[in-house]
Amino acid sequence: LEAALDDAQRGPGSAAVPGFPHGRGIAGVQLAMDGVPSHYVRRYSRDLDGRQAVGWLSQAVEDEVWDRFLRGVRLGHLQQSSDWAKAKAIYGWRPIRMVVTLDGKVAGGFQILSRRTRAGHIGFAARAPVVVPEEPALVDFALELLTRTAKESHLTALLIQPPDFSAIDAAALARHRFLPNYLKDVILATLLLDLSAGMDPIDRGIRRSTMVEVRQARRRGITIREGTDADVSTFFRLMIATCQRRGVTPDPATEETMMELWKAFRASGSMRLTLAEFEGEAVAGGLFVCFGDRVTFWRKGWSMAHRERHPNQLVLYEGIEWAQRNGYKLFDFAALYVETAAAMLRGESLTEAQKQTKDYAHLAFGPKPILLQQGRVYLRNPLARILYRAVGPSKWFQKVKRRMSE
Repeated sequence: LEAALDDAQRGPGSAAVPGFPHGRGIAGVQLAMDGVPSHYVRRYSRDLDGRQAVGWLSQAVEDEVWDRFLRGVRLGHLQQSSDWAKAKAIYGWRPIRMVVTLDGKVAGGFQILSRRTRAGHIGFAARAPVVVPEEPALVDFALELLTRTAKESHLTALLIQPPDFSAIDAAALARHRFLPNYLKDVILATLLLDLSAGMDPIDRGIRRSTMVEVRQARRRGITIREGTDADVSTFFRLMIATCQRRGVTPDPATEETMMELWKAFRASGSMRLTLAEFEGEAVAGGLFVCFGDRVTFWRKGWSMAHRERHPNQLVLYEGIEWAQRNGYKLFDFAALYVETAAAMLRGESLTEAQKQTKDYAHLAFGPKPILLQQGRVYLRNPLARILYRAVGPSKWFQKVKRRMSE
């Protein structure tokens, strides 16, 4: 179960965070539906103080109405999109998508990815539910739909993590029998860079030594070009080299899977590949995922060649520059150790150990740390819920979980 949830989560980072722009969508904006799509099946409805809320089961893998809504609101995230569902289908996951309308306008919903495991069918809804606006009655309806869908889909367990900037709190989740997450570690912090003010303030916020290295990279012959289908294998080799140095399992694990993922995202223009070259030799690269008002630095690779020419710094700087130039509002570094984020938010200096991580290199570009929502688990079986409450926090359970993940 844990391995399956880990696979579902991989990819492109509680309360609202001040200082960041709302982006292309402002909380509260709803997208009118031009008639009900043919693949929508009405499943549930509720009167909310005179307004009609309806839950529609979306039976298509690709849902442009849902995707347009996600792109237009601050809470929308790639991991709730059709593109993400298509990409994870490569690993055997299938989407279960519920779209919520309020008086005929899309106001939220969720996408669960489910897969059969030895523990039964399990589901993961990353950055869900999306509810705009997050009025208590509408949030309650969406959470009820989540648990109903889990039951009707015969999911043994459903792990959710509410969206970045969401105000859905633990109390609201607990009312619908969502329990603390002891099953699987989820990303609990990330780094976000505000692009809305232009490159001048971004440049001023970059660590002085890093800005020097970016300029040196250009003077010393490093160039950046956009990759195509023909460059996916080159990037994969660079990524593999990086994973081997770090002693981590590459994801995607094969070149064929990498190509399938590239095709799934590239068809909608959601993915950008760049390569840093010196005299025609690709020495580093970055894979960026673009969705809504955000660009996420998803994967990177480096051959270790030409360290003195600083190709990695230029890959990242050019990615930020491109995102800002193309109207995106946020640049997401995808993840941050939660201990590092907490220390920074407390105003503490980083330890020497923290300065040796990739996070420290990312911090050179001036992003701000934010804490993300905790994961929550819904178990369909009442007896399983009782046992989970009893043993979930125990050292024994955590020890078993670690052994299973090794």
